[in-house]
Amino acid sequence: MRIGGTPGLSLSVMHEGSPVYFASHGYRDVEQRLPLTEETILPVCSFTKAVTSAAIGILVEEKKARWDMLVKDALPSFDINDETLQNHMTLADLLCHRSGMSKGNGLFMGTDNNVLISEKDAMRYLNSQTRVLPFRGQFAYNNLPYELAGKVIEWLSGESFFDFVQRRILDPLGMTRTSFKTPASHLDNVGKCYNTLDDGTAAPITCVKAGDDWFGASSWGMRSCSSDLMKLYKAFMTCFNDQLATGKTSTDGLPLKQVAQLMSAKMFMDQPSRNESSYCFGWIRAQLPGRMGHIGFNPILIPHGMPIVGKGVPPRLVIFHQGAGPGTLSLVVLLPDTESAIVVGQLVLEEFLEVPQLKRNDYISAGKTSAAVNLEWYPNLVKELQARNGISRELKTYAGTYWEPSHIFKIVVTVEKGELYWALQGLDSEKFRLTHYEDDVFTWLQPRNDLSRRGRWMGPNRGPSLWKVEFKMGDGPDRLFWAHDKGVPAAEFRKE
Repeated sequence: MRIGGTPGLSLSVMHEGSPVYFASHGYRDVEQRLPLTEETILPVCSFTKAVTSAAIGILVEEKKARWDMLVKDALPSFDINDETLQNHMTLADLLCHRSGMSKGNGLFMGTDNNVLISEKDAMRYLNSQTRVLPFRGQFAYNNLPYELAGKVIEWLSGESFFDFVQRRILDPLGMTRTSFKTPASHLDNVGKCYNTLDDGTAAPITCVKAGDDWFGASSWGMRSCSSDLMKLYKAFMTCFNDQLATGKTSTDGLPLKQVAQLMSAKMFMDQPSRNESSYCFGWIRAQLPGRMGHIGFNPILIPHGMPIVGKGVPPRLVIFHQGAGPGTLSLVVLLPDTESAIVVGQLVLEEFLEVPQLKRNDYISAGKTSAAVNLEWYPNLVKELQARNGISRELKTYAGTYWEPSHIFKIVVTVEKGELYWALQGLDSEKFRLTHYEDDVFTWLQPRNDLSRRGRWMGPNRGPSLWKVEFKMGDGPDRLFWAHDKGVPAAEFRKE
């Protein structure tokens, strides 16, 4: 925790279906020095995907949906900007990240954990997406298909996503401290979110807002506590083992359906690999010994690859997932053969597996490497974005309001006290100074600590293109281009 500047950690372990260990380190509120407990509510972000997939599983069980059902048949308002996705994408494609759909985290995830899309614009935004990778050609993690899954749940069930999940999953399992939007004001023991500054100190930021205006709820909106998560993961493992053994798709007394299908391999990932490594529906399967942490930040921060977990012990199947957002990180690992669950930690997993001491990974060294790499990207980026030539236009030439084609997102460019600024959606919270780079290209990169304090989602995987804004002036309508996500063509915004 000291190495990574982590202010607080909540660790839970279940074995043979019963909680056997809980420990907390640090604080849920650093300023008031309040400890974490098993009841502390924290954002767990993409843990959401297993619950959303389970909700679809209930609809499949009730014959309201099929895994191979076309999205356009499950959701009449679906009219996406790609013929292949429109006519061939199924519910299964949504849930295992093989659609090839464009992504938009860098666009809709703003400063201070803002979500810059409202419920009223959700379907228009989703329909404006296109395909940037071969359909069913490769694994490509993406939140947007899970937003579509949330809409499918609402249409087929006739209920809101929140009400359906509450009534069909949370209430039957007694998960009273779990929600998919900001926890209700009457709930106490809610943890704060923190970003880490260059010196390792924790800076408080606004907590996750996903789901507060619907968008984000079904992909990364889950907030929960250790005690609730143990109830959920016990149910998943009991249903998985029972339904595999009986060949049935339901388990007496438990709300989760189609769990053997939910937790079976759908899309290969991390290839080549000696042992299984695949995505399911909201879960990842890995056969140990093998690598873990496929969808988090750690692989980016470990230059020579993630450590091999479980060396020197018999092979084991683990089913896991991670969650991440500004100010929060999470991991759950399930071992179905012993009905064991660990919330947070490969180090704890190796202890649990009784990996021989000489075969264990050095997670302290890995943590130091990760922290060092995470500090290197910013100075390297600053060097790369040094101004290359002088500005040739008056700043007021660039000022104006620029809209992307669907008229959901706008960028407002202003001149204030001789400086150029842009503001996504015209919000003061999203305003950043633009510094000239070359020709009609500017950068909105700020000091790393300033970005951290403002709760920006950032890291070495974004690259320089995220921070560049290119204007096209004088040849038709004035335009602004911004590549808001890696692997996505620069979005065009036109001045109006």
